[in-house]
Amino acid sequence: MNHKIGLIIPSTINVNEAASPETVKKWVTCAKVQFAELFGGFTSHNAVGGCMSAQGLVEEPVTVVASFTDDHGLSKLGQVKAFAAKMGRALSQEAVALEVDHGLQFVPPLGVAA
Repeated sequence: MNHKIGLIIPSTINVNEAASPETVKKWVTCAKVQFAELFGGFTSHNAVGGCMSAQGLVEEPVTVVASFTDDHGLSKLGQVKAFAAKMGRALSQEAVALEVDHGLQFVPPLGVAA
């Protein structure tokens, strides 16, 4: 397994408003199921994410759900991006961060052009 795909799940909505714990748990659980179905398993861990926005520095607790996979699994990246876009729309995110190998991609919410 020579590839790693990781989805960074935010804990905020509308940039800097706390999402309810139930909402965050729902998306974390959905991501775990998605990764288990696509890649056979996952690892998750809590972290702190941040970025600069019009309001200044924004920091928030995040959950990273990740899987290692082979070249065949990497072909399922489109399904992960579709999930990220759906989650981004539901949480009113400017974008959702997706780690692929040693790079970072930003997935716009569903309905917003890349």
